Amino acid sequence: LELQNSSTITHSSPDCTRFSMAAAASAMCGLPGCSRPKHLDRTTGIEHDYCGRTHAQEAVAARGGVLQPPHGVCHLCALEGCDDPVYFDERSEVVHEYCCKTHAEIALERGERAPSNRSLQGASTRENRCALPGCSAPRYVDAAQWQHDFCSRSHAKRAAELGLRAPHAEDAAAVERAFRGRDGEPAYTISQLTNAHPKYAGLKEQFVASWYHPGPRPTVVRIYQVRNPAEVYTRYTVHSDRLGAASNEARRFHGTSMRCNFGIDVTAPPCRDPACAVCTICAASFRLVHAGGGRLTAGFGALNGALRYGRGLYFSKVSSKSNDYAAGSERAWKGHTYRVMFLCKVEQGATYTTAEERLTEGQVDHLVAERGHGGPHNSVIGLDVVSGGRLNHEETVVYDEAAAIPSYLFVYKLNG
Repeated sequence: LELQNSSTITHSSPDCTRFSMAAAASAMCGLPGCSRPKHLDRTTGIEHDYCGRTHAQEAVAARGGVLQPPHGVCHLCALEGCDDPVYFDERSEVVHEYCCKTHAEIALERGERAPSNRSLQGASTRENRCALPGCSAPRYVDAAQWQHDFCSRSHAKRAAELGLRAPHAEDAAAVERAFRGRDGEPAYTISQLTNAHPKYAGLKEQFVASWYHPGPRPTVVRIYQVRNPAEVYTRYTVHSDRLGAASNEARRFHGTSMRCNFGIDVTAPPCRDPACAVCTICAASFRLVHAGGGRLTAGFGALNGALRYGRGLYFSKVSSKSNDYAAGSERAWKGHTYRVMFLCKVEQGATYTTAEERLTEGQVDHLVAERGHGGPHNSVIGLDVVSGGRLNHEETVVYDEAAAIPSYLFVYKLNG
């Protein structure tokens, strides 16, 4: 079959197409979020839709399909003169270049096959180490000198089974592991930071220094960074821009419950339970429909279960206050007691500061612009006793889902 600069011939496989070599050079993998070039089979001149079989499997699975084994149309033995299909190891799902080991050795003897490119990998460093936690081997570098995320296909497969992905390039040296979020949902990443991360020390200090309750302070065990889905982050920035001069961003804590052990068990990925508040907030941010669902709010005797300042999203600059709402995340694990808590970006906008212990829904309707009754404010801040209010510690409430996003998740051990 003659290759032409502008012709494209589609074969029986949905994931491979014959292209001109020049056109193939600039094509990117079809899996969203991957910036690697599509795989080009130099033997057959066929360009596939993805950079490799692993990403092809992910894409096909997302459409509810199953990727078929390699076939003779677009996976021919690379030895000149052989038209047999390549060997496919079904156990490891490795697609080889040749139909058998004998033909691979003949190709090497003829000079048709380059010797091992292991030397291209270089020495293992923190920056080029395999992205599978616990592996110290350098990342695999292919014949085109493209550095992959893992040292081998088996480690790439193992990472996928564990719900892991490679850390973002700018964080690779200061991230222990990165979870890719829940299947079937918009892409997001949750990365476990090492104490070498430039933000780690400042985040830990903010958590510990804002713990005002009496008794021993907790120990910060881990900090995870949440990279929100693109649509969630865009929604937040659009909301903030819309406020213009009234924009007033703050970092505030939020305690909630969870149904799994994510974060506490370092190997556990985010769960898929829609009732797990922690994992759902990581995946989709905050939802007003869940406001007031916590056990502490439901138990407020003085408020008869009502929310103190109306239905909204509640945060605090005091980590120990948010800890009061994190009891539903508490887990006994390996002889210690742990909880988790978010640190969030909160767009407060124009604030209404009150010394009252509570406001009715009707009062909030007339105060807050997001309620649609012409109110001039975007958030309510309840003052603590020291500042002339009636709360033990300050609370911040916003009334638009777009006004807050999770940025970090703290895992901490209770002491005493």
